[in-house]
Amino acid sequence: MALRRRPLTRAVSGDRMSSPAPLMRRSLAWSAFALLASTSIGQPATQPAKPPAFDVASIRQNIDPQIHWRMQFTKDGVSAVDVTLQYALEEAYGLYDAQRWSGGPNWLATRRFNIEARFDPAEYPNITLDQRRAMLQQLLADRFKAVVHHEPKVFPVYALVVTKNGPKFSETRKDDLQPQTIYGSSCRIGGKPFHVEMKGCTMQDLASVLNGQLQSDLNRSIIDRTGLSGRYDFTLAWSAEDPATAERFHSDAPPIFSALPQQLGLKLKPAKGQLDTIVIDHIEMPSEN
Repeated sequence: MALRRRPLTRAVSGDRMSSPAPLMRRSLAWSAFALLASTSIGQPATQPAKPPAFDVASIRQNIDPQIHWRMQFTKDGVSAVDVTLQYALEEAYGLYDAQRWSGGPNWLATRRFNIEARFDPAEYPNITLDQRRAMLQQLLADRFKAVVHHEPKVFPVYALVVTKNGPKFSETRKDDLQPQTIYGSSCRIGGKPFHVEMKGCTMQDLASVLNGQLQSDLNRSIIDRTGLSGRYDFTLAWSAEDPATAERFHSDAPPIFSALPQQLGLKLKPAKGQLDTIVIDHIEMPSEN
């Protein structure tokens, strides 16, 4: 299966806008996390002094009763159709856990928008994921008057740690590391629900993938506390906690708490962790184009 962490695309249809079902989040997580996998390799690219910014942007409310939504970063900007502002904010800040957002009016999760924004890729040929997010944050601040602040809070989490017998996967050979993509990452992720193949990825990348796949089941964030700082290749397969879902995907793999030690020499350990939360202080309907 092709490896790339989104076109950060998610799509649904229905009578009303709502958060994607947990199973839908799982099935879309492979493209999502491959596209947004965290860090890059090699020397940092030299960027112009001024912060990257969109040259043109269009934001329009979408009132079509048929919902077919998607959002993706493109080579020259961002494209979103039929998305809620809450979803756009989640993409802008890279924070997808609902319990770590607070504030804002109710329409954040119901009114839908089409967003198209472009920049000149020749001006920013090596733009990073963090810069893309910062551009989207600024666009939402300009057009929706969005004002937020961050508050660290302590939550129950699962710490991803190494078992006493050590890891059961190999560090990626330098010759096998892929060049960084337009999203600034060399991590390649493929697979399907309850099965992931990762190449040239960090432990933080693995924690991110597991968060996307398991958070609705575990109701906790997973944080990397392995102490491993390299890039690795590994394959992980597990079964759904729900028997009906496991049968649907014909999985004979063990549950995640058994699969991690058996296949990777890792485990999830209950812990406390300080996580970033975002409070929405102010937001308005967008200004006209």
